[in-house]
Amino acid sequence: MNIKTFIVGLGIASTIGFQSCRDDFDFDPVSDDLRFSKDTVSVDTLYNYSRSETYLLKVYNPKNEDLVIPKIYLNRGEASIFKVNVDGKAGASFINTPIRKKDSLFIFIEAHAEEASPNPLYTDELTIETTNSKQQIKLMSWVEKAKIHSKDAVISSAQWTESEAQVIDGNMTITSSLHVGKGSKIYFKKGGSLTVAPNAIVQIDGRLGEEVKFRSARHDTKYDSLPNQWNKIELQANVKANINYTKIIGGDIGLHVNEADLTIGNSKIVNNQSYGILATHAKITGHNVVINNSNLAGLAIELGGNYAFYHSTFANYFNFVGTAGPAYSIYLSNVSNDNKSTAALERALFANSIIYNERNENAILFERKEGAAFNFLFDTNIIKNRNTTLYNALTGPGFTNNKIEDPLYNNPSYKVNRLWVTEKSPAKGAGNILYATQYPVDYNGVVRGTSPTLGAYQ
Repeated sequence: MNIKTFIVGLGIASTIGFQSCRDDFDFDPVSDDLRFSKDTVSVDTLYNYSRSETYLLKVYNPKNEDLVIPKIYLNRGEASIFKVNVDGKAGASFINTPIRKKDSLFIFIEAHAEEASPNPLYTDELTIETTNSKQQIKLMSWVEKAKIHSKDAVISSAQWTESEAQVIDGNMTITSSLHVGKGSKIYFKKGGSLTVAPNAIVQIDGRLGEEVKFRSARHDTKYDSLPNQWNKIELQANVKANINYTKIIGGDIGLHVNEADLTIGNSKIVNNQSYGILATHAKITGHNVVINNSNLAGLAIELGGNYAFYHSTFANYFNFVGTAGPAYSIYLSNVSNDNKSTAALERALFANSIIYNERNENAILFERKEGAAFNFLFDTNIIKNRNTTLYNALTGPGFTNNKIEDPLYNNPSYKVNRLWVTEKSPAKGAGNILYATQYPVDYNGVVRGTSPTLGAYQ
């Protein structure tokens, strides 16, 4: 049966209240303690004037007799932000609820937030009374203050701070400038995207421990592990962007740099469906960039451009059941997506980095079309390169001082994304000191010193 049929009317005030007694059941009341599927219901973080998804609590009757539960109620009563449905009825208090022998009772729980309070943690208890005891299920949620933008909003300039989250529905367009301060959170509803229009300026100033986060508006932490929860962030032609300490999680394309100029450092782009970064005839300079888990490619460069990445980690362990993409770490091309145009790949430098994937024998795919330059240099990296008939990352043109070994990541899975390497990793101490001098501090603020480790983490 559809869960939604159980929760119709949870928010209608006329249905909230003390339910009448169930005299049509001639069952004995429960005297012993009942069992529950959980002792705490932790509800997805909410923003003001929104509602959570529905959570299920099961109450078990282990006895071989039909019984009634004398009373079930919310301690905060009708004033609670939690809304409950018991045995098909919505309310705040319930009398003589039947529970069949060797069976279970389903209780559906939602949270309906109003204005966020200074203390975002909200708690209540669902009390289940028997004739001899009171048992309580803890109910918890965080209510976060947020600006809910109108669908497909167009804004000239915006300055976002950690004091108020931003919720984007449809495609939001910024036409002039965007400044995002440390600790800011930007949430996308399903299919949502952020477009920065041509010639605009973007400055994202996250800090270590106070990263800016772009992710789904579904707040349960499980959604950080799921790709394709929203669409993308796009920087259009001639946008100048500077991004630092930012996490981009769970979109289709995390970041589309479309003929724009981007400087990016100390940032994680993980669990995005198609690409982590898609660069179209762009200019990007990056350091301490971490990309993982994209079905097509972590970093995809098309139609040429100018790129330099230092001390970055390009992993790809995308392995969702039913997916069929090649999951490259890097795709490098001087051809357009429709294969009709070419443009010079002026420079593609990857230095002191790790380029490794799981599902393909090579971590890098090259697509070169005659008629436009194709310049690249992979200097002092670990590269997965099992099929050397396509290219040889040890001795081929454009490759110098590289290793073809497993970097031994700590844990590259969706839920964890710990992409620093173990102590036995061949990446340890293998970096070129010249590049490490340019970027002497790793993602975590650790000084690299004279024995730099490849990738974003020392």
